[in-house]
Order: sequence, then C-alpha cells, then structure tokens
Amino acid sequence: MLCNFNSDTTANVCPEVFQKIEEIYREGGYELGYSQDKYTQQVRSIMQSHFTKPIQCHFNASGSGANVLAIKVMKKNFSSIICTNDTHINRYEVGGTEYNTGCKIVACDSPDAKLTIPMIEHKLKTKGSFNYSLPTIVVLSQVTELGTVYTCSEIKEICDFCHKNNIYVYVDGARLANAMAYLNVGFKEMLEDTGVDIASFGANKNGAMFGEMIIVLNEEFFDNFILHQKQSMQLFSKTRFLGGQFLAMLENEVWRKNAKHSNEMAVYFAEKLKEHGITLAYPVQSNAVFANFSEEQIKFIKKKYKMGSYDIDQPFCRLMTAWSTTKEEIDDFIAYLSSM
Repeated sequence: MLCNFNSDTTANVCPEVFQKIEEIYREGGYELGYSQDKYTQQVRSIMQSHFTKPIQCHFNASGSGANVLAIKVMKKNFSSIICTNDTHINRYEVGGTEYNTGCKIVACDSPDAKLTIPMIEHKLKTKGSFNYSLPTIVVLSQVTELGTVYTCSEIKEICDFCHKNNIYVYVDGARLANAMAYLNVGFKEMLEDTGVDIASFGANKNGAMFGEMIIVLNEEFFDNFILHQKQSMQLFSKTRFLGGQFLAMLENEVWRKNAKHSNEMAVYFAEKLKEHGITLAYPVQSNAVFANFSEEQIKFIKKKYKMGSYDIDQPFCRLMTAWSTTKEEIDDFIAYLSSM
C-alpha cells in the first residue's frame, strides 16, 4: 500500500502493541474494569518509577478528550486559557475545549508555534478586570503543530513564571515521545523537573491502536480526577485493553524506539528534499517536515500521495513520518517528484 504522509495516525498499530492486545485477549478470564485491572496497575507502577514525586496516570479515549479532561480538572468557572494560535486546542478541535470546558481561549501569535513568557505577560494585562476571563491555565503543545520542540529549560521557565502568577501548566503531549527522543531525556526531566502540572502522553501517533494517557503531577488534582473523568464520559470499562497498550509501549521503551525512528525518517526526508532544491519552512526537530513546494509541485504530488496542507493561508505542506516509515517509501516519493 502506498505510504500516506498526511499524518502519523495513518500508520498501522505497532507489533508490540498488537501482540499485547492479543495476549490479553487469549489470557481470557475476568478482570476488574474502570482502570482497576492488573495491566493498568502495572502501567501505573512503571510510570511512577520514572518519577521521584507521586504521580497519577489515567487512561481515556483520545487526545482531544485528554485535553478537555485535563483542563476541566484545572479550570475555574471564569478561566481563560493562554496558548499560541497554532496550539491544537485552538486550531484543530472545532472549538471542543471552549465548548466542553466553558473556558475562553486567548491565543498568541508565535513565529514557531512556541509560547514565551513575554507572550503570556501580555495576555495578563487584563487580569483584575471584571470584564475579562481570568487567565488560570497555560497550554503548551509538545511537540508544536509546526514540529518545533520546547526544551526542558524553556518549559521550566514558563512553569516557574506561571506558578508565581497562580497559573497552571498543561502539556498537550500528543507527540511527547518525539520531543523526549529529540532531546534525549526522560519523563522526569521533561515533566517533573520542569514543574508541569498535568500532561498527556500521546499513544496513537506513536503506534497504539486507541486511547491516551494523562499524567497528573500536581497532587492538588489527585483526589477527584476520576470523578471528572467519569463525568466527562472518558472512563473506559474494559481498560485492560487500553492500559495493556501502554504496558507494551513502556516495556523496553518501545515508545522511544518508535519516536526515534520517526524522527530519523523526518531528518532523512528533509535531506532528500533539500537535495532536490526544496526549502523547508521550519527546522526538523521531530517527525514533521514542512516543505515549500510550488503550486505545480503540490498538484503533481497530490495525484499520487496524501500530504497535509497545514493551513489554507499557508503556502507550505506538512509531511509526517511514523514509526513504520521506511527510507524506501521516502525514496519513492522523491523519485516521483523528480519525474515531474
């Protein structure tokens, strides 16, 4: 089947995850539901071993669902959320966060889709006025929608500033694995040492079949999280098949292997495009390549391949690599482009 570079979600389920699901199925018998099964408990134990402070892990249906649930837990009735224009909750979720949380999103322009302290400070100018929502949550996409990565020091600086201003920090980690692979760090360095309050750990883009994991680091949100989860219709019954996927990804750091491979394929893709005179709109720091194709090239490529148009107002196209992308698939794409 022809490789689809439109999104990393188009890739198949990675073998380790599929084998674990099959293993759980063949084991048969009965297991407690609603995150009380032994597989989910094993995942929680493994995840806790990555941190020095207590954490909680919860499993839900999707990345967008994880974003909404995490924000619902942190929000006040009059909260606003500060993020960049390109953050997933602002650009791609059909207003789902605002609709489901009642929070207003206050978005900032950013040249690389990364939020900075001056951007946050500017949005705090309305603080204290009864005419405006109160900024109480900052959302960072890691990696960003432009494929750029926040360093751990950048996240820590943002968290320190936000906490001084009574603002919580949520990391939408749909591609957190790619960021950790790129920076060669682990969960503790990325989340605990930086001061993040809650984060999601993307699975679907890293080889899972379905579902996501929410990592709660701020103990303030421990007691009632599952109540928010149940109320938000994000608590699965047969969580053995959901938690089991994360067990497969955590064992032998399959998540890092998959992320590292997809990152390397993106670098290879970028190099091949450059060799053919194609410039890039952004540096390759994850598994996303933003290429400046001409209109003629875009029309030609789309006769055979799927690729993402980042935004209707932007001239570049997004090419995503996945855990399963091969050099041969990329070479075939380049060969086809060269035949134009």
